[in-house]
Amino acid sequence: MMHWVHHGPVTETLARRVTTAEQVGDKTYIYYDYPNDQDPHLYIDDDLTNGVSGKNMGLAFCNPTDGSDCAVIRDLEGHFHVIYEDWSPINAKAHSWDSPLAGHAMSKDGIKNFQILGNAVDERTTPTGRKGTYEHPHWLQHPDWSTNIGEYEIHEPEQNAFGDWAAISIGGRHYLFCDSHPAGERIRIGWFTSDDIGKPLTFCGEIGLGHPDPDIGFAEGKFFLINQTSNDYVSPGPWVELVEVRAGVDTTGDGAIDIWTDWQEVKES
Repeated sequence: MMHWVHHGPVTETLARRVTTAEQVGDKTYIYYDYPNDQDPHLYIDDDLTNGVSGKNMGLAFCNPTDGSDCAVIRDLEGHFHVIYEDWSPINAKAHSWDSPLAGHAMSKDGIKNFQILGNAVDERTTPTGRKGTYEHPHWLQHPDWSTNIGEYEIHEPEQNAFGDWAAISIGGRHYLFCDSHPAGERIRIGWFTSDDIGKPLTFCGEIGLGHPDPDIGFAEGKFFLINQTSNDYVSPGPWVELVEVRAGVDTTGDGAIDIWTDWQEVKES
């Protein structure tokens, strides 16, 4: 984590708005927004060190809600879960391009056929039924887009907003780190967690001040939270209050466990 070698590009300029990446066997899945803050697209690269861009797979998920800045979580079955900003309930332009709502879609292969599921985060206030609009500075960079005007439903009172999602999974527990922009306050880092990716994630707290656009990773037994503020953060983790464990023994030497202990709850200290 101290010394780095620059190997050149892994995507073309078209795909410069990279939001997240996943390693799948010997291939790297690189997700990017096109245009910015819209519609996750995908590059697949099988050699990150050759200085040659990977293969552009094009549109992966057509987001009907505007907003993206997505994160990808793979569950224990290997399915791809995209967590994305949903700007339908807020004037995102006035809230750091973030939202109280995060959508959730799932694909078996991470390339196509994403199915929209229930919301991953939902911190909306009361809908008024009134509509508002905002302008996005980058949408007209797409040659097929004829407007940069987004529409949203006005909610009251003013809402807390979250976005620029970054994800990590530890066993069966999932974490989202993000921008956290409380109504009327300064932006900072926030995080959510759940032990079931099919359920809404629970807000856990906030860290620091400043516009973070965070990312989260793991190396040498520690978790690294990297962001745009003046401070990065390290934690020994795993931020899990307790886990259920059991131990098994192969008593016959045939490579198969034939005696198990009972399941027990083990708390972190």
